[in-house]
Amino acid sequence: MSSITNRKNWFLAGTLGVAVVLILGVVAVGCADSDETATVGAGAAAQPIDSITVSGEGLVKAGPDEATLTIVVETDAPDASQALDANSKQMTQVLERLKAEGLDEASLQTSNVAVYPNRRWNPQSGQETIEGYRAQNSIRVTLTDLTKVGDIFSAATEAGGNNISGPEWRLAEDSAAVSQALDRAFASARAKAETLAEAAGLTLGDVLTIQESSTSTPPVIYDTRLGGDMASAEALAAAPINPMDLEVRGSVTLTFRLTK
Repeated sequence: MSSITNRKNWFLAGTLGVAVVLILGVVAVGCADSDETATVGAGAAAQPIDSITVSGEGLVKAGPDEATLTIVVETDAPDASQALDANSKQMTQVLERLKAEGLDEASLQTSNVAVYPNRRWNPQSGQETIEGYRAQNSIRVTLTDLTKVGDIFSAATEAGGNNISGPEWRLAEDSAAVSQALDRAFASARAKAETLAEAAGLTLGDVLTIQESSTSTPPVIYDTRLGGDMASAEALAAAPINPMDLEVRGSVTLTFRLTK
């Protein structure tokens, strides 16, 4: 009897063991399915939104409201001190004349002062000699009354300016032109996006991102230059100078949502 009882106990224990293994297997499969579902869901949420990115440019032309002239006085002398002294006196005459023309201190700025030797190279002897010295003094003149550019050019020449260049046209207040250029750039980018979306059979949605790529207003240099010693010139006629339009450019990059 005891042997039969023991066999029954072993059978029951084995059955219970199999049942436990089966239960654990089902739980493990359920957990695996749950993990897989969570992974798929996370992957679906990470998928990129259907979108399109385009760039557009806008151009606006505007008349300048500021002009600058560069006036240089150059003098030569046997030694450096004499060259600088003569240069200082000549530049003082130029500044006094410009002030007499109605310019104030704020519109007259010194940009460079230099004294250097005039060197000459002798190719036959292979030696370099110094033949005196040259002094330079440069000022930058800013004008907001553009009708006076020609008069100032001539006045500076009469007073002793012997190397004058400009004017350089600028747009000191460019906010209105910049805004208009950016508006045109935005419209251009949107038009591109609408065309591409229609070609793909899609509909253009909301703007997702806006990036201003660049906005620039480069100055325009009117290439008028006067060289040589014109200090003895008398009653020069005003130089005929006409302002040139400036180009204000804006560029934007837009990303739009696309829908079916």
